[in-house]
Amino acid sequence: MDEFIGRQIQVRCEGLVKKPVAFCLDDREYEIEAIVEEWQDWGFGKTDRQRNWRTRHHRNYYRVRTTDGQIFDMYCDRSKRTRVTWYAYRRLSAPAGA
Repeated sequence: MDEFIGRQIQVRCEGLVKKPVAFCLDDREYEIEAIVEEWQDWGFGKTDRQRNWRTRHHRNYYRVRTTDGQIFDMYCDRSKRTRVTWYAYRRLSAPAGA
C-alpha cells in the first residue's frame, strides 16, 4: 500500500538543469539512484491559463528510486515567484512498473 507523506523536504540538486540527487525526510538523507519518471502539472492554483515566464505556476514531479530501492514521488512547487519549495508526496509500496 502506498504511503501518503505530503510534507515539505530539503532537496539537494545538481547539474545544469538542477535535477534532484538527494533529499531529507524524517531526519534521514536519501540518495537518489535514478529518476524513474518526471512530469509537469500546470492544472493547479489559479484558473488563469495564460502563463508566461513571469508567472511560472506549476509543479515539476519526479518519481525517484533511492539507493536502498525505495520509490518516492516528490515535486518542486514553482508557484512562488521568489523561490521553489520541494515536497515528498508519497512513498510507493512497489517499484514503478512492477
